[in-house]
Amino acid sequence: MVQRHRHEPLRARHDDRGPRRPAHARSPLVSPARSTPLGWLGILRLGLVQTALGGSVVLTTSTLNRVMVVELLLPATLPGALVALHYAVQLARPGFGHGSDVSGRRTPWIVGGMAVLASGGVLAALATALLAEHALAGLLLAVLAFLLIGGGVGSAGTALLALLAARVEDRRRAAAATIVWMMMILGFALTAGIVGRLLEPFSLARLVAITSGVCLFAFLLS
Repeated sequence: MVQRHRHEPLRARHDDRGPRRPAHARSPLVSPARSTPLGWLGILRLGLVQTALGGSVVLTTSTLNRVMVVELLLPATLPGALVALHYAVQLARPGFGHGSDVSGRRTPWIVGGMAVLASGGVLAALATALLAEHALAGLLLAVLAFLLIGGGVGSAGTALLALLAARVEDRRRAAAATIVWMMMILGFALTAGIVGRLLEPFSLARLVAITSGVCLFAFLLS
């Protein structure tokens, strides 16, 4: 048994657990590589992901619902409910953020989320085309697609903003937030304008092809 004076701490060599390390050294979430601050190029790289995310979202939640109402003559409540569903899924954002915190790696959550978002976008276009012929099958596929869209946006968007907050220095944080959000708005505007022109003359086959191309490009950009 090791005895010590009540005013003297137990020496590390007599403690079978070894010397205590600082809390930050024991944490698996902290490493020099991951704590390296992002420069402006890194911030712009995250902004490109936001651009891709914004382009995918505006295509699936704006263009497709307009096609459902104007071209397919469906009640506006249907696309409205689908868009609401994709927002409801994003109530799980705290869970996505916690998962990326615990794993210590945010890139898989961003890339995986963009892959899920792209898959949901393609399925949403296919569902829109299917609604013209088989209403029930198209509706079921649309529900699945918008669930994926909401999950993809929640995963990629939450992990990206968490990475931005963790890796950007305080003096650059306001400018970095402005850049990535402006680039997301740019993705909205560019995609809406370009896709609107490419859809002329309109056909469901063209809609599926263009949507698939945009979603694939957005995933590769991320």
